[in-house]
Amino acid sequence: MTRVPTAPLLQWDDRSGPYRAAPHPTTAILDHALATLAADAADLLTSAEAARLTACGSVPCNRFLLRHGRRHWCSTRCGDRARAARAYARRTRPEHE
Repeated sequence: MTRVPTAPLLQWDDRSGPYRAAPHPTTAILDHALATLAADAADLLTSAEAARLTACGSVPCNRFLLRHGRRHWCSTRCGDRARAARAYARRTRPEHE
């Protein structure tokens, strides 16, 4: 977030005078994209929504999600994987436990 200016800079046009514009040189396009993502993450972590942030419930996954309702996984793929693992564990469990 500190590598890219967050406030539009003051520019000058001979016809219309001063105006504000955010510089986006093509050489710094990645820095601007990463700064936008970092600012959004900082906004999320400092908002009331931060309490809903949780890790995905699928074991090999390292993603996070904003929990709502009964949702436990970051995607349907992770949910399907977790349900399939539970079903497999039930099928392969010994009869006498």
